[in-house]
Amino acid sequence: MTDTLSEQLSEAQIEGHVEDNVEENAVPQALRPRPAINLDNAFFFESLTARGELSIQQCSDCEELRHPPVPMCPDCNSTHWAPKAMKPSGIVHSYVVLYHPIVPPFEPGYVVAVIELEQGPRVVMNLEGVEREDVKIGMPVEITIERMDADLVLPVARPAAGKSNGEQA
Repeated sequence: MTDTLSEQLSEAQIEGHVEDNVEENAVPQALRPRPAINLDNAFFFESLTARGELSIQQCSDCEELRHPPVPMCPDCNSTHWAPKAMKPSGIVHSYVVLYHPIVPPFEPGYVVAVIELEQGPRVVMNLEGVEREDVKIGMPVEITIERMDADLVLPVARPAAGKSNGEQA
């Protein structure tokens, strides 16, 4: 068992669960903003890092899926839950193209999308591999888990290969 997140990242990288989004010999860049990790959402980041999985809270009593993570089920008020691995696909539910303020390491015009996962929950993530003019609501996407730097692993959406708008992935 490892103690640090960087050791976990290295192990996940070795095991092939996490794609490397860090270029070798790249000029040092500003780090991405850090997510606020707490007792309610730590499992989300641990599943990304340790297993390369996108996991969502599922109520153990009524089986409702919920994201973002919260301590109590909004449907049945249960405090019992377990993480559930999601399929790495979905559709663009909504998106925004960000120009200002410019936050390093992002370039103006990057796309942040609300992705509706195949199983229903919605998750916010970057949408890459598509020109901002070509992003469409309902566009099928595939989700990969990528290492952004030595301490951060995040899900990233990209257009699904061979799928047309509105066709489920």
